[in-house]
Amino acid sequence: MPVQIKIQKIFKWAATIAVAGMAGAMMVASAAYLYLAPLLPAAETYRNVQLETPLRIYTSDRRLIDEIGNRRDPVDYTDIPPLLTDALIATEDLRFYSHPGVDLQALLRGLYGIIRGVNLGGGSTITMQLTNNLSFDSDKVYLRKIKSIPFALQIERELTKEEILTLYLNTAYFGAGADGIGAAAYVYYGKEVDELSLAEAAMMISLLPCPSACNPLSNPTRAIDRRRVRLANMLRQGMINQSEFADADRSPITAQRRNRDIEVSAPYVAEMVRQQLYDEHGEEAYSQGFEVVTTIDGDKQLTANKALIDGLENYYDKRHGYRGATANYPKELYVDENGDAKEAWAKELQQVSVIGNQHPAIVTSVDDLSFEAVLKSGQTTKVEWDGISWAYTFNSRNDAWPPPDIAGDAVQTGDLIRLKNMDGQWQLGQIPDIQGALVSMSPSNGEIIALVGGYDFRHSQVNRVITPRPPGSNFKPFLYGTALEQGYSAATTINDAPISRGGYRPNNYENNFLGPITLRYALKESRNVPAVRLYDQVGDDKVLAFAAKFGFQTQNFPRNDLTVALGSQDVQPLEVVTAYSAIANGGYKVEPWFIKEISNLADGTVFKAKPITVCENCPTTSDDVAAEIIPAPRIIDPQVAFILNSMLRSVIEEGSGARVNRELGRGDLMGKTGTTNGPQELWFSGFNRDIATTVFIGFDQPEPLGEREQGATIAVPIWIDFMKVALEGMPENTMKRPDGIEDRLINKTTGAPATPGEPDTIFEYFRTQNAPTADGALLPSIDPAGEENEELSTEAIF
Repeated sequence: MPVQIKIQKIFKWAATIAVAGMAGAMMVASAAYLYLAPLLPAAETYRNVQLETPLRIYTSDRRLIDEIGNRRDPVDYTDIPPLLTDALIATEDLRFYSHPGVDLQALLRGLYGIIRGVNLGGGSTITMQLTNNLSFDSDKVYLRKIKSIPFALQIERELTKEEILTLYLNTAYFGAGADGIGAAAYVYYGKEVDELSLAEAAMMISLLPCPSACNPLSNPTRAIDRRRVRLANMLRQGMINQSEFADADRSPITAQRRNRDIEVSAPYVAEMVRQQLYDEHGEEAYSQGFEVVTTIDGDKQLTANKALIDGLENYYDKRHGYRGATANYPKELYVDENGDAKEAWAKELQQVSVIGNQHPAIVTSVDDLSFEAVLKSGQTTKVEWDGISWAYTFNSRNDAWPPPDIAGDAVQTGDLIRLKNMDGQWQLGQIPDIQGALVSMSPSNGEIIALVGGYDFRHSQVNRVITPRPPGSNFKPFLYGTALEQGYSAATTINDAPISRGGYRPNNYENNFLGPITLRYALKESRNVPAVRLYDQVGDDKVLAFAAKFGFQTQNFPRNDLTVALGSQDVQPLEVVTAYSAIANGGYKVEPWFIKEISNLADGTVFKAKPITVCENCPTTSDDVAAEIIPAPRIIDPQVAFILNSMLRSVIEEGSGARVNRELGRGDLMGKTGTTNGPQELWFSGFNRDIATTVFIGFDQPEPLGEREQGATIAVPIWIDFMKVALEGMPENTMKRPDGIEDRLINKTTGAPATPGEPDTIFEYFRTQNAPTADGALLPSIDPAGEENEELSTEAIF
């Protein structure tokens, strides 16, 4: 009896504890529910899934530049084939139709697995997973799971099982920018949901836990393995038979990405568009079917991409030597049972991106004058000596030596390197550490027709077209334009002789002095000392006011700083090309713009651009056409613009831009190089009446590029490569000569009037009011310097 009494007491206490525990658990659960219930979404906020269409960005001829955001195309339950829901239930939630939204058995199994340190499944039902699709994105895993329990119970009370399955499949992310099964069926297979085969349905369900890493586009081998597991689950549950399993398991991957079929790569433009629409519309910019037509000319953009990428590689990076392999993967650590490391190396390469033209590869063998390497695809390729011989050893920006004598001087087995395909032949390459930008604009209305903000957007998202850097001599035309506006002429002479002001002693690139030279010659040869003298004479107030009319933010420039004359102050390449466009169009201020039209699914067209346009003979305001044209304001006299055009033509004919003339042979091109101290930045801006283009080159963290570099060595050839194609088939077009311009025969060196037959003469352009008189006498001169300055005094001839 005592033993029996003792047992009864034990059971009594156990029962009491159990009841108390259950009561406590119920109280905790009730308290948790009461606390969480107000935080749970109401049914009307999630019951109906809305169509989502991503932002699409196009060139001016409607070629796709980018698609940003996810696609969602909701489907009804009647559109979903049973094999799809069977695959989902067999894999994710076998007791879906019998539990109330929470499967206690599965939760306890998952908890037991955590205690034992083994994976027995997470315990989440389809309904609980649906709660994560609908809410709690920012919560941590455990908090999210706790919140999902009352939410799942609420969903089960408010929706039928069929509605839950439909909502789940409409809100799940399937990778490749596809939200929901409707979008996924189209993106991967180009089909409606009810047209999916068994193999395709199983593949879709296999994506749900890891839509990016497991999808058949990014990892076909893994995707097939995961599909097989889903098919086996269906077979085990009797949802399919053995024959159906075998047929589906043998099915090849037929998935192809059908959205985001980019036709013209312009990621820096796409980001500019994305930012503007996000500023205006927030997150809705990515889901409301916005379509943006830009000003970008598709063919010219493709040409600009190639010109900048190839130019940075060939005109700079390869000339400065080979910096060596990124890493080395020793063969002995990667060989398989057959002594081959290629498969293991190829797997390592899956983690390395293609950047620009440069494909990652690992060297598999090295011969005397060639080597072999495996690519990301697993393909092995051979690189011959012609693709290796350039790889002089990089020592510094000014020293690349010695050249390789054999392939082993450049690469070793196991090296992680870069290869570039040139006309079907692979060459040793490397990702340039130099950066650059190219932007091209129409001088008629400021529309941007091509824009490349760097070597590769994936490598660096910094848009160098809108990043301020010192322009060097690219700024000089605006100094000389000021002088012309103040009464100087291209024939005015200025002294190219040593000067000093407050310890500042400018020098010429050639380290020599030429004495008195004309302004045309000084600009053509980009002489620094005459530019500093001229800046001092004209005065910074006039120069900065003149430059401001062209769009430069001169309110931020220092005063009484002679280095401004040489382009020491930061400006954006976009500002520079806009300013040069005003010279090209004859003196009208245009504004840069890049969006022509915006539309969306709900409202149709919501924006059409009305750009400021150069219009020399605009219709009257009563004309209907006038309402469609916003005339560009004139900022300088046409005579000043014409003479400045002609001075920049001299740069192309005989000066630092002479390579342009040699290679393009057109008579309508003008431009100016720019090189800063170091040199750290290289520029070239050039134009005809139809296209103005600026090229910038430099490191993101400014440092010297090498003693031999200047604007003419890198920026000019990149500009040529672009403009050669951009101008193909276009007739020559320059600013027309305006009234009020006269030409006189002058001595080319001194600027003095000359007579026919004299040597070293040219016909120079003058504004009528300061042209030499018919008898050769000069007009009265004005004192451009104001007060006499002993150190900087000079004589001027008009």
